[in-house]
Amino acid sequence: MSLKHFVTHQISKESKDPAATLVSSEQEADLEHDSLAHFYAQTSAQLKGVFTQRSGKRYGVFHPEITQVRALIQDWQADRQTFIALTRRISKQFANSLDNSELAIEGYLAFFLEQLADSDRLYIFHLRRKTSVSINPDMTLTETHYLDFSNTGFGVMLNLTDWLADDDSKYLTFSFGRGDKPVQNHFAECIGFTDTLNTAAETEAFLEIVDQFSHTLPPEQGFECKAKVVDYCMEQDMRGEPVVFEELADYLSNEIKAEPAKAFSHYIIDKQKERQAEARQSLSPEQLAAQGASTEVVAEAIKTELIPDRKKLKGFIRYSGKNKDLSLSFSASMLEKQEIVFDGVSNELRITKVPESLLKQLKQS
Repeated sequence: MSLKHFVTHQISKESKDPAATLVSSEQEADLEHDSLAHFYAQTSAQLKGVFTQRSGKRYGVFHPEITQVRALIQDWQADRQTFIALTRRISKQFANSLDNSELAIEGYLAFFLEQLADSDRLYIFHLRRKTSVSINPDMTLTETHYLDFSNTGFGVMLNLTDWLADDDSKYLTFSFGRGDKPVQNHFAECIGFTDTLNTAAETEAFLEIVDQFSHTLPPEQGFECKAKVVDYCMEQDMRGEPVVFEELADYLSNEIKAEPAKAFSHYIIDKQKERQAEARQSLSPEQLAAQGASTEVVAEAIKTELIPDRKKLKGFIRYSGKNKDLSLSFSASMLEKQEIVFDGVSNELRITKVPESLLKQLKQS
């Protein structure tokens, strides 16, 4: 079984309260008991599913000057404290950091450790509960509470293997839940999270290269190529996996049956080398290596994979916008086919192909 520890602590604070209230667990989950182990495994799997499918993620490392939580985890890894002691101390530090603030939080902090074949991963989640009604054995009604997974707050994943090996610049992943952004940002600061990866900027640069590549294909295949790239990247993001350019190239060559698609990965990597050379005062990855640059710096310059930003992907093949009176969304291919024409001088859109359902409504009005 991959799940090795699971602990929850209750935390609450009203915005006007001077301090948070923390109720710590006396013991962690008994994962040796088969029925309980199955229950906790299902819960952790559901939380990981929420974590993976979210589009709001940040990637980074521990800040070098914010050492408290990092030191606590190091003590646990060195067997100087137990897992439950680690979770209590992190929860207590977070609760103390809320003192004299106007922040509010309600729910639980859940900690669990997962040991996979290639890595050990520590997860921290803010769980919220929901109130409902249940029926007692004597048929009377009573109030009950249950975890509201659809309203899960922040989530953090620390890849312990990468962190301890010190060979990854994004071993911490922070996932944002609904609302309470000030609390979520506060927790990120509390644990010493600092960003090292700008997924929006990197995805935008990647999509610019994809757009350039699409123009090397026959016109009828250009938009299909872009749509297939977006589909693949979206699927990888939903699975929590990076986009590896060589694998994307294989996918494209099978999907659009275009000979140039087989060279897609080389095209992207060459273009990225050019951009990196410009950013690094014309030093190519090869030149960086020749000058004795670390393997991490050279790998960053070559970069053969991407962690995509879902919002940027969606905007690549669709245009959308709305105000209080109008909502509009259409495929970018309609601009290329002149079914929708944009006048950049007057900022006007002219629609030459109106959807049948809308056309019918307009004629009946």
